[in-house]
Amino acid sequence: MGFKALTKRILVSTVLSTSLLCSSVASAISGSEKLTKLLTGYESFSAQFQQVTISDNGREAQKTEGSVLLSKPNRFRWETLQPFPQEIVSDGQYIWIYDPDLEQVTQRSADIQQESAPALILNGQIGQLQKTYKIRMMEDTGAEQLFDLTPVSEQYSFSRIRLAFSDNLISEIMLEDSLGQRTSVVFSKQQINPEFEAESFFFRIPKDTDVIVDIEE
Repeated sequence: MGFKALTKRILVSTVLSTSLLCSSVASAISGSEKLTKLLTGYESFSAQFQQVTISDNGREAQKTEGSVLLSKPNRFRWETLQPFPQEIVSDGQYIWIYDPDLEQVTQRSADIQQESAPALILNGQIGQLQKTYKIRMMEDTGAEQLFDLTPVSEQYSFSRIRLAFSDNLISEIMLEDSLGQRTSVVFSKQQINPEFEAESFFFRIPKDTDVIVDIEE
């Protein structure tokens, strides 16, 4: 092969590689921008949910049902109804985890959950999420979108997160940990910007309930 032909082949290969790299970067940017648009277009959110946890051997380990109310920033009520009742309430300052069957409530600082991926997702804090996860759009049909999030290092709780949207509403969050356990949260009856009473995010300690304070300084 002559010098000119070799040089031309190297040049073409370089151009193609650069084009693919630019295309990949553009796709990543558009994915982040699309996710930002989907998750920042509302200030409050409500839905029913069904949560299923699958162990690493593929067997269903747990299945729960309930409802969620969210008011940005950092206020939510996550209430599990079946099979065991539980309430997780955040007023923006504290998180209360109430187990009626145990007659026990745990109080934690809300700062603990503000760095968790699910909280960042539902609060639409994509800029903060991008510091720990790479965001890639896997599919966009116009009516449905699928995003794949992978951690930038191995120190984070989840090895993969999948987010599915239908008609601009989040329909599923799938979380996979480093041990291969997967948790899928499927939403239904979603509402954007519903009005809530302020007390929806206040927790009143029931009578005869033990309180455990678990607040990191």
